[in-house]
Amino acid sequence: MVCVHYGPHGQRLIQRGARLAALIGAPLCVLTVDTMGENEYNSDKEMFLAGWENQTREAGGEFLVRKCQGRKTADVIADTAKERGITQIVLGQSSQTLWQEITRGSFINELMERIGAIDLHIVAVQRYPDMLEETHEEGFTAYLVKRGEHYELSDSPDGDKPLKGVFFRQLHTDFNTGLFKIVNNGNTQYLRIIQNEWVNN
Repeated sequence: MVCVHYGPHGQRLIQRGARLAALIGAPLCVLTVDTMGENEYNSDKEMFLAGWENQTREAGGEFLVRKCQGRKTADVIADTAKERGITQIVLGQSSQTLWQEITRGSFINELMERIGAIDLHIVAVQRYPDMLEETHEEGFTAYLVKRGEHYELSDSPDGDKPLKGVFFRQLHTDFNTGLFKIVNNGNTQYLRIIQNEWVNN
């Protein structure tokens, strides 16, 4: 079972989990735990979820979304794993700082206490340059042009205040979703693009 959370690394974790499932001849299950309230909506997160679900189905797996409903994420993961008879769990390295671990406790330790004999695989979450070859197509020259209040991806510099860069399209997506690389005063920056539009967060 692969556990994914909102962010750019879910695709890589699913790829890793699919390889592991094929290696040991086990079914693939991908889980995301939804911590949002009933009336909350996040369009960016919904796009990630749709992409993960498609990727999971293409790999022959099952995609699950479980609501927290006041419970801890570690409890939801452990309960789902036991319910499904899971023997291996794959998840990304925690981004907690040492201070957060001291004050809130380590998520990994919490999960290990709850899952018992299930093997836990913790995948190091790398920075964008290190993971581009594994998760994105080869980059090509593109532009971000301002249209109204937003910057949109374009193959030509037509439009207001164009930014030139290299666009890396995510694998397994039908949309122009990925990373836009720009170099400004010698500093490299990666901008998130979701369905042709720069998401500035």
